[in-house]
Amino acid sequence: MAKAAASLHRPARAMGITGPRALKAALGVLLVALLAAVAAALLPDNPYQRWQLLDGTIHKRARWIHERIHHDPEPLDVVAIGPSRMGSAVSPVLLAQALGLPPERVANFALPENGRNLHALIVEELFTTKRPRLLVVGVTEKPGRYGHSAYRYVAPAAELANPRYLLNVKWAGDLAYLPFRQLKLLAARIAPDAMGLAPRFDPASYRGSILDPSGDNFLPESQRRNGPTPLAELQRGVAKLEAGNTPPLLPPALADQEFGDERINIRRIIAAARAHGTRIVFVALPYYTGPAEVQERALYESAGPLLNAHFLADDPALFVDYGHLNSKGAARLSMWLGQQLRPQLEAAP
Repeated sequence: MAKAAASLHRPARAMGITGPRALKAALGVLLVALLAAVAAALLPDNPYQRWQLLDGTIHKRARWIHERIHHDPEPLDVVAIGPSRMGSAVSPVLLAQALGLPPERVANFALPENGRNLHALIVEELFTTKRPRLLVVGVTEKPGRYGHSAYRYVAPAAELANPRYLLNVKWAGDLAYLPFRQLKLLAARIAPDAMGLAPRFDPASYRGSILDPSGDNFLPESQRRNGPTPLAELQRGVAKLEAGNTPPLLPPALADQEFGDERINIRRIIAAARAHGTRIVFVALPYYTGPAEVQERALYESAGPLLNAHFLADDPALFVDYGHLNSKGAARLSMWLGQQLRPQLEAAP
């Protein structure tokens, strides 16, 4: 019996896959894999193709944002940025009308989901080619703790390598995705048609200077409505949102870590605006029946006025779901916002 057991182990020993040698072999494989991943992460890419990686997703407007910034010569006077609440609330056409501007001079660069790292990236990209007079940043009653899910797709490799703050819990996952992304982009540079990523801008496929994501049109086709949203549905959404809210867990001295995505990246946005002489305004957008208080008010007001649209919060006829304004709500918000922004625009260089 003992001889039989020993004979089973002989092949393993003969192959050198047990004991210290097996550990060294495993570490060697791991090192090779790590070096291969680092090499893949360092591959050059086509930035325009990065911003196409989100085509076919709820973030598909990312490609248009890149095109509007880099390939559309039309200047921009007012740019809005923020999460989906900002996207559904601000009609660039109506805001331009309220401000007395041509509609092509106003853009809404909001995208679904929270994540200030993506917003900061878009703002810094914006200032490489444009000099807007006003930057309008949409904020919510409580900041998010984590970065944007789309950030890993569009951020340059050097950006992904920088966590920016100690408790950035999404950093490792974003960085781990980088080698795969760069290999895909390498394939797209070699065979763009096969990968479905255009190597260069084509004016014929451009959606134009004016793209309005506001109101019902901001939602996917399956969620668009022709009539009012049932009150019970709004209330269910509010209950789910509020049940998932987590109050601050760390002491105030560690707020820059707990809410690092908001705080660190809002400061990046503020710094970019100031460096280019652009005035910055914050707009607090409520959910249905949501509170008027804004947790990070002091941070926002350190850089510019905070306009609070809480007056919309209690009217169910203005919401397409618990957190997003419909077309009627967007019209009210956009015209009100235009009136509030007029003095800021007049004072801007």
